[in-house]
Amino acid sequence: MKYNLHFTIPTFTEDLDTFPIPENENYDYWVPLISYFIKQSNFIEIHCWNDEKDVIKETTLLFKDSFEIVNGRDVTVITGSKTDNISNYLLYENLKANGKLKWFSIFFIKNSTPLFHSEHWGTEFFAPNLGEENIAYIKSLTPTGTDFHQYN
Repeated sequence: MKYNLHFTIPTFTEDLDTFPIPENENYDYWVPLISYFIKQSNFIEIHCWNDEKDVIKETTLLFKDSFEIVNGRDVTVITGSKTDNISNYLLYENLKANGKLKWFSIFFIKNSTPLFHSEHWGTEFFAPNLGEENIAYIKSLTPTGTDFHQYN
């Protein structure tokens, strides 16, 4: 049987800030979790707030000629084919100088089928059509206290 899985990392926010930070103040789960899903995808969509100009510029440079930018009212959406460069960037160059994750949302897609969503700067996630073994593996990667909602 296949399940949909929504899960949220325990977080806190600093005074007068809405940016969620993992409770243990690190993203140890990020590389193994993202690596697991990025391998299966062939298309990536990234959402950044419009005021995150440095991150938007840095991200679009890595997509080279295979991307599209849609500027919304508050959000810039960057979509393009997965490449080794963008994969390495998402995996290993994922933090800003302040130690916080760079992207508000990331979506991994394979042939128009959504595989994985990372939301709220890497603290809230959704993955459809997972088997029990996939779910057990994901649970093994996440911090203690992660809230899981599994449904079909």
